[in-house]
Amino acid sequence: MTDRNFSKKRILFILPSLNSGGAERVLITLMNGLDREKFDPQFLTISSSGELRSLIAPDIPFTSLEGSKVLKALPALFLCLKKLSPEIVVTTMAHLNIVTLFLKPFFPRTRFIVREAIVPSFFFETQKRAWLIKILYRIFYPLADVVISPAQKIIDEFQTLVGLRRVVHILLHNPVNLEKIRGDWPLPPKRADTVQFVCAGRLHPQKGFDRLIAALPRLHHPYPWHLTILGKGPEQENLQRLINSLALESHVTLAGLSETPWPMMGSADAFLLPSRFEGLPNVVLESLAVGTPVIATRDSGGIEEIAALAAPEAVRVVEGMDDFLEAMRQVRPADISALRPSLLPEAFHPQSVNRRFEEILCAGRDTRQLP
Repeated sequence: MTDRNFSKKRILFILPSLNSGGAERVLITLMNGLDREKFDPQFLTISSSGELRSLIAPDIPFTSLEGSKVLKALPALFLCLKKLSPEIVVTTMAHLNIVTLFLKPFFPRTRFIVREAIVPSFFFETQKRAWLIKILYRIFYPLADVVISPAQKIIDEFQTLVGLRRVVHILLHNPVNLEKIRGDWPLPPKRADTVQFVCAGRLHPQKGFDRLIAALPRLHHPYPWHLTILGKGPEQENLQRLINSLALESHVTLAGLSETPWPMMGSADAFLLPSRFEGLPNVVLESLAVGTPVIATRDSGGIEEIAALAAPEAVRVVEGMDDFLEAMRQVRPADISALRPSLLPEAFHPQSVNRRFEEILCAGRDTRQLP
């Protein structure tokens, strides 16, 4: 092994599984984008289940603990960290962050960077044991060398709602893989006289698909319209029953999970985000990357931060479902036969985000000095 190889920083990225989700995709994109002249990325999952294996760069070593629950995998995770001896550990998702930070005192020479991608108010307003979640945040997140989040709103809530004012909490936008998203995909056929709306996300109450569907009988759009919802999750049967009960079967389709949702997004006249909670919604960034404008609820986390960086009218943020429906009525059908120019702000391009991420990784114990 050469001296050059010895000088590389070994970075271990950890995920609970390879299930398709925004947090998982972002961490893999950050990992893949590292400069191999400076960094030696390695990848670990608690479980190997999920659809995202193909997204991992082929030169990155991949290990799975073949477990099912993060907490039960704690001993195996400890042994794996001992074996791999990374200089830096990077994790995302609150439950994995907390379990990993529990191990930090056993690895004093390793820097622990955790990514928190959702506003804490989501847990506090939806979970029965919100008090316990707040306690765990207060105990474990100060142990992290750095906490990174994709939206300032998340950082602000951790300061005001959790009280973590002295934690090194840094803004790092989500990177969007433009090359992959804007690949040579054939767009699905689209009727020129019909407004095509699309949603994408886990079928979960957080995403607000239920309240959007419930409001659609009041849409009264001047053109024929159709909504395609991409994703899977625990609410699938409930959503389908709601669609049937409102006689919306000809207007709304639950199309299931797609590993390549971008052609459908690219052929839509508008992307809809009716979420009740978000961090920084990655699906919005991907929609903008394929040139499709967005209508979103103000509840959707850092959506206003995206809107502020985007071109006028690229992201429309509304207060409630009545305003949401009014914004939908203003969408007109277009004859879309090829991807439109990207609407993605420069701040989310991979080069900008990768450069910032590498600055964080190289800062050592001086991360507080980062601008």
